[in-house]
Amino acid sequence: MIIGAHVSTAGGLLKAIDRGKEIGAEALQIFPSAPLRWKISGWEDETCQQFAAEWPKHFKQVVFHGIYLTNLAADLPQNQHLSKIALIDTLKLAAKLGNIATVFHPGNYKSGLFERQDQVKELIGRILAETPPTTKLIYENSAGSTIGGKLEDLAWLVENSSQTDRVGVCLDTCHAFAAGYDLKSLEGYQEYMAKVASIIGLEKVYCWHLNDSKFGLGSKRDRHANIGQGELGKEPFGWILNDQRWETTAGYLEVPGMTNQGPDKPNVQLLKKLRR
Repeated sequence: MIIGAHVSTAGGLLKAIDRGKEIGAEALQIFPSAPLRWKISGWEDETCQQFAAEWPKHFKQVVFHGIYLTNLAADLPQNQHLSKIALIDTLKLAAKLGNIATVFHPGNYKSGLFERQDQVKELIGRILAETPPTTKLIYENSAGSTIGGKLEDLAWLVENSSQTDRVGVCLDTCHAFAAGYDLKSLEGYQEYMAKVASIIGLEKVYCWHLNDSKFGLGSKRDRHANIGQGELGKEPFGWILNDQRWETTAGYLEVPGMTNQGPDKPNVQLLKKLRR
C-alpha cells in the first residue's frame, strides 16, 4: 500500500511538497482552501503549474480533501448552492494541479436517515456536468452520524451519480470503527471487506484514511488518534497495508501527530514498519 499523509499548504502550495518529503510520505492530501470557508481561493496559475510539474517526482498520488462545510442534503437552498459551487471550484482547481480526486463528506442525515436523495442526486449531476472529465468525486464514509455511516449510503451515492466512472469511495478506519464496523480483529476486517465488496465493489475504493480511533466501537464519535494509541491498535493497519488488494492504493494519515502538529514522521515510519 502507498502511505500518504494530509499536509498543510500554509506559506504556499509548494510548501506541501517539502512537508511531505520531510515526513517520508509517498502520497499527499491537501485542502483546496481554508476548510471552514466557503470560497475556494486557490493559487495563481503559475504556482499550480509548478506544483503539477513537481509533485510526480516525489509522490505517487495527490488528492484534495474538500472543505468541511459542504452538505449536499442541506435544507437551505443557499447552502445547497454554496456546496455545489465549492465542489465545482475544487474539482476545477484539482485539474490544474493534476491531482484528479477530491475526497469529501457528502452531507448530514436528517433524523438519523439519509433523506433528500433526489436533491443529492441532482446536485451531484450538476457538479459532474460542470467540471473537467479528468477529475473524480470521492465519497468518504462517516463515523455514523452523517451520510456515509452505512456502506449502503456510499453504494447509493456511487450508483446514483450521473457519471459513475468519475466517482469512488474513501474508507476511513476511525470512521468505520466508530460507525460500528469492527476492524479490531482479523475476522472483523475480513467481514468488512466482504461487505464492501458485495455492497459497493472493491474497484470503487479509490483510497483509505488510516486513523486510529480515540473512542470505541460504535461510538459515532469522529476523533482520530495516532496509530497504535487508540482503540484500534496497530494490528488492523498491518492487515490493510499488507492486503494485496490495496498494493496500488494510497492510505492517508489524518492523525494528530506526536506533538499535535498533524501527521508526522513517527506515524509514517510506524506504518512503513507494519508494511512488510
